[in-house]
Amino acid sequence: MSDAPLISARQLVKQFGDFVAVDGIDVEVRPGESFGFLGPNGAGKSSTMKMIGATSPVTSGELRVFGLDPATDGREIRARMGVVPQLDYLDEDITVSDNIYLYGRYFDIPRRECRRRVADLLEFVHLTERADARVPSLSGGMKRRVTIARSLINDPQLLLLDEPTTGLDPQAR
Repeated sequence: MSDAPLISARQLVKQFGDFVAVDGIDVEVRPGESFGFLGPNGAGKSSTMKMIGATSPVTSGELRVFGLDPATDGREIRARMGVVPQLDYLDEDITVSDNIYLYGRYFDIPRRECRRRVADLLEFVHLTERADARVPSLSGGMKRRVTIARSLINDPQLLLLDEPTTGLDPQAR
């Protein structure tokens, strides 16, 4: 495993008009490390996660993820990471299993391999018995676990979790 940083940010800034959401932060995260942002609502945690996840442009400063520039290499960065967003964004018209499977197919995971991964991930999040259930029948904590499983379908090198314990039962945290 390389010791090169997975995430390297220097004087990272995110502005929305005149509002400064992220004000010159420096962060370095290496393989095997866990790192968390703590702060009140509106402190810029989600804005920072979106910049790292290559879904929101950096206003100024320098950001590298896997040594790549999110402004030009966003597709490659996103292919190598998993994201648990603040909101679950699950498709309520399909089953739990199909929510994870469909997401896996976006990564071009072959069908058979994708089905195997779905089964493994449902077991990992203790939802095997709910594989054929539709999303509206799940509790909030179960929906969160489906979202976590979905974020792992591509075997990511980096996992971003935005408010990861929201809705989870204490024993699942």
